[in-house]
Amino acid sequence: MLWTDESKFELFGSKRRVFVRRYAGERYSEKCLVPTVKHGGGSVTVWGCFGGENVELIHRIEEIMTKEIYREILEQQVLPSGERLFPDQYVFMHDNDPKHTSKICKSYLEDLQNQKVLKIMDWPPQSPDLNPIELLWEELDRKVRETQPSSLENLWNILQEQWNAIQPETLRKLINRMPKICAAVIKNKGGYFDESKI
Repeated sequence: MLWTDESKFELFGSKRRVFVRRYAGERYSEKCLVPTVKHGGGSVTVWGCFGGENVELIHRIEEIMTKEIYREILEQQVLPSGERLFPDQYVFMHDNDPKHTSKICKSYLEDLQNQKVLKIMDWPPQSPDLNPIELLWEELDRKVRETQPSSLENLWNILQEQWNAIQPETLRKLINRMPKICAAVIKNKGGYFDESKI
């Protein structure tokens, strides 16, 4: 299985959820607030993938992501990554983002599927985002926040360094949790469930 996705990382702050534990009366205490910077300071958008116990190199997306840019990523990043990780056929997973499901991308992937290079994973149009790479993005974002990058180039270097430091054990855990997560989603008909209780 080749798990793929794109993610944006902010130079200052984060668009991801931040949880704070606080005592009563600390609502506006500085230690319970996340500072912000006007206009955010910029961001770096990346595409990445992993399969089995290995991550592949992340790719920096310099332009606005369009279906044409994603088609290039399929050819120049997905295909070589998949072939390096899985010399035989593999299952390719991406979400139902409109760029991913555009005619030019669908046609390209269907050609690869017909050539038995890959198999496209069926993904329901309305579903929770179960892609385990999302958890890698969150972990990467936490590590970036800890290092406090000073520029977009510094942010990009940190992202590459932290991505390449992801351990096989981390990837094994993400993959091994998938059957129980999928079973819980089905049991709860797509509704909320507490992962610690399954």
